[in-house]
Amino acid sequence: LIVVPNVQSGSCWLYTNINLQLCQQHSSWDLWVRNGQPTLPPIATAVPTAAPAPFFETTPAYEPPSNAPMFEFYQYRASREGELGNFPVGDMNTANMDGLVWYLMNEVVTNYSANVRCPRKFGISKIHRFKVKSKASQALVDEGQNFGVRYAYDFGKCKGRCFPGNLCTSEWDCIWHYNKYGYITGCNNFADHYPFPDVQESTPGGIWYSMPLDGRCNGDPTGTSRCTWSYEDAGMVTLEELEATTPGPDNCCSGKCTNFWVDQFDPGATLKRVNKALDLFYSKFPSFPRDLTTPKCDFDRKIWYANDEWPRLDPWATPT
Repeated sequence: LIVVPNVQSGSCWLYTNINLQLCQQHSSWDLWVRNGQPTLPPIATAVPTAAPAPFFETTPAYEPPSNAPMFEFYQYRASREGELGNFPVGDMNTANMDGLVWYLMNEVVTNYSANVRCPRKFGISKIHRFKVKSKASQALVDEGQNFGVRYAYDFGKCKGRCFPGNLCTSEWDCIWHYNKYGYITGCNNFADHYPFPDVQESTPGGIWYSMPLDGRCNGDPTGTSRCTWSYEDAGMVTLEELEATTPGPDNCCSGKCTNFWVDQFDPGATLKRVNKALDLFYSKFPSFPRDLTTPKCDFDRKIWYANDEWPRLDPWATPT
């Protein structure tokens, strides 16, 4: 039985083949699956329109460290001025440099190559680099993986897996799997075309990540449910600095022009963009390595979603 909340109507959809442990609609209204039968507490209150934050059904008094390997690698985040000073690092999406360049190229400086986007999307002007340490939970590594699925985060809210057309599986996809595996680092390879982008791109080596705040800890992560990753700030460059590496008249915004984004669909040209960005970081922060080895994104959707019955809805659609 799978129970997925319909937050708008305050009801739950019921599906078969997946044993969902809980469907929390309110702090005093939990739907539990016990021996295959859903049960409600004796008193139920009105259901709010917003879903609660993910939580664990049980938290053990002691959870030993996992035996998963620990990986140390760079992740990048494009942001507007002041964003990271106003919000904690976590509950967000990041990328390797290939994935970041794809995002900038398709969504920030152009509108999927249709035209120049000015002002830049979300006012993005900075590229932050983090040196991340990541260690999978025991539940995840026991299934032969070091990374889970990459969920989409929007303003700190997990939207589930988001597919083309803004169709997402909702926060309940996140809740159930974080409850099962812990708050683990998620990833998706562009080359896998899942969940997005779903077509061949000029950055086949792109990877996007999801970094749940409840999995962040200090120092070396232990791989316990709430200590799967940590980070160190590793420098920041501006979008203007990056674009200035290739002057020209192609893409102009706020009185400044650049040829950095010419030939968006050319993998060779895009690889040069990636290397120029890595060089720029190294020139500004020579005490850090130019690059670190990116671990394999080994998420296996056949294990996670062999029977994928999660409804796909547009979380940004206006209710009718």
